[in-house]
Amino acid sequence: MRILPIALLVATCLLTACHSDPPMVVMPSPAQGNLQEQMIGAHRTIAQSEETAIDEYVSRRRWPMQRLGSGVRLWEYERGAGKAVEMEDSVRLRYDIEALSGKQLYDTMEEVCVAGRRRDMVGLDEALLALHYGSKARIILPSTLAYGIGGDGDRITQSTVLVIDLSVEPLTQ
Repeated sequence: MRILPIALLVATCLLTACHSDPPMVVMPSPAQGNLQEQMIGAHRTIAQSEETAIDEYVSRRRWPMQRLGSGVRLWEYERGAGKAVEMEDSVRLRYDIEALSGKQLYDTMEEVCVAGRRRDMVGLDEALLALHYGSKARIILPSTLAYGIGGDGDRITQSTVLVIDLSVEPLTQ
């Protein structure tokens, strides 16, 4: 990679000829090369911290939750009599959302959605596809599977683990 230092030298010479003060050229340090690894490490640390907090929360409440593949926790406390929700099904969801801290964020939300097509709270899709029509469930979404580091711009702040009490209903014709 000798081209990069030569290109920087040529650019510096050209810019110096046009200005009285030579521009400052900053070469990346070896430590900056590890930035991606540092970010991955930070995300792992956050994820592990959330896992521990979720485990403690579930244990205190003695909820018999199952851990789905992505880390979503699910407890179907009332199994619905309807068929299993499948990908692309249109369903009506009714739910409350609170933070893991216990703070109520949203109360009695209702929406119609297509299973497997959520753009926010993607972890909710994974849980939804494990439920039946008529089911009632508690779901815990790690922040990365909820609204991530940005929050929802309203009541859900950055990196918030969500506890959702959900009921799944078919659309009435």
